Amino acid sequence: MATHQENPFRTAGTAVDAEHFTDRADEVARVLKTLRQPGAKLLVTGPRRMGKTSVLRRAAARLGETGRLVVMVDFSSASTLADMSTRLLQAAETVLGTRRRSAFADVLRHVAVGVKITPDPATGLLSTSLSLEQRTAPIDEQRQTLARVLDGLEAVAAAHKRPLGIIIDEFQEIYRFGGTDAEWHLRATIQHHQHLSYVLAGSREHLIRQMLGKNRAFYQLFERLAFGPIDAAHMATWIDARMRAHGVRSQGIGTRIVTLAGPRTRDIVELARLCFDAASPHREVRTADVGTALSIAIDETGDDTLARWDDLPATQQNVLRAVAAGEKQLYGAEALARYGLPKSNAVAPALVQLVKREWLVKAGRGYDFDSPFVRAWVITHALPDVGISVKPSELLGT
Repeated sequence: MATHQENPFRTAGTAVDAEHFTDRADEVARVLKTLRQPGAKLLVTGPRRMGKTSVLRRAAARLGETGRLVVMVDFSSASTLADMSTRLLQAAETVLGTRRRSAFADVLRHVAVGVKITPDPATGLLSTSLSLEQRTAPIDEQRQTLARVLDGLEAVAAAHKRPLGIIIDEFQEIYRFGGTDAEWHLRATIQHHQHLSYVLAGSREHLIRQMLGKNRAFYQLFERLAFGPIDAAHMATWIDARMRAHGVRSQGIGTRIVTLAGPRTRDIVELARLCFDAASPHREVRTADVGTALSIAIDETGDDTLARWDDLPATQQNVLRAVAAGEKQLYGAEALARYGLPKSNAVAPALVQLVKREWLVKAGRGYDFDSPFVRAWVITHALPDVGISVKPSELLGT
């Protein structure tokens, strides 16, 4: 048996690779197929923390090993369309700038206005961005700039006869800052590109469904790849194997972890990571270690969850209590009385708001928590207010 060294489970950042990555061979292959085909367009959708970003990065790395170029950018933290253009330019500079500086200069010539190049104070390396004035420019001007960046990449790929892959993560943010006009403008730009392949990914599924509607810009523009959970049995076996390979005996604990933390990949791996740390001193995962790991996860998310909880009106807090307890009849008189809900017609609007605020997700005909650790926090800290005191492990996964 290998001696114990480092924790074999990684969740830091937004993506994992190498030995910390499991399964998803079909998804990686589908993304690779798109990136290798100039003019192809693929839309990858699925909940957050399911592993989409890891798949996208793995595919980009695999393609890069063959000499093909891929520009990957994340729009999740952008605040304006101009920020998105800056992100694209910086990602393109990383890919083109070191080996094909003249090609990147050609991209900048297409953008033409508002570009500034400044040295990084830490490294001295040059960094490209749009001027601050571009962030407050009229929306139509920002749309034009974004289009010019993509058109510049298309022109460079055509001139150098080197097809280029474009990956845009959390692409739906373009609607938040540019509205439907930005959607139509993006469609008009990318649908004619024959030397770029596009993989767009997003996690705000309710918003993406609207963007793909019959009267919206992205209707029938993309091939689709729906991103679901990794097979539970595979995940459980992988967890046990990783534990054993790093000096901690584990038999069937993977199944318990998947049941408690599933279905999202990162949540499962996070609980496995904490469980490994709890089990390391005695080199064997015990049932109590899973409970310890879950308690640590609750504590680690507690401050943030409490701050969000305090911002909620009482009706939404009480609906969360009911969902956390596994209440099946949210609109029934008994549930209304038990959880202090004022009336049945107050429940539906509360559920809508809780989905928008990413506390809850639709689950079949009902609702579940976006995060198992947040649900565990509600069970631990909020259910006792209505006289329900149980261990989170007794309700999670049931």
